[in-house]
Amino acid sequence: MISTEEFVERLCKVAAARGPRRFPRAARDREILMQSIVLGLDSSRSYSEREINAALRAWKRDVAPAIETDHVTLRRLLVDRGRLERTSDGARYRVGFPARSVAFALGVYDLDLPATIAAYLEYQRKPRAQRPSKR
Repeated sequence: MISTEEFVERLCKVAAARGPRRFPRAARDREILMQSIVLGLDSSRSYSEREINAALRAWKRDVAPAIETDHVTLRRLLVDRGRLERTSDGARYRVGFPARSVAFALGVYDLDLPATIAAYLEYQRKPRAQRPSKR
């Protein structure tokens, strides 16, 4: 199970710290990033391709600025992994619920991801001497 703390730590380090970088190869980090995308979608509705593309661009801008990939590649990855389901004509998308090899703590579902990333980036901009100690 991925705890809320691990989710936030890995998301910040992979998606916002040090960029640009490719979508990670490590399965756990990929799962965290895909989950962060799906968290920004409403699972009770379907989306047009234009709407899903806009949501993916917003995720890229607000949550994963260090990830160097486009919305088309993200959409394909999500469909291939069952995180998005596409109608047979390709016109509509909805959140998929595939069997997962990893579970997420319930606190993950309550995170405000853009605010979390913004706070992390603000923290990183401070000189080390001004950062609170981890003790």
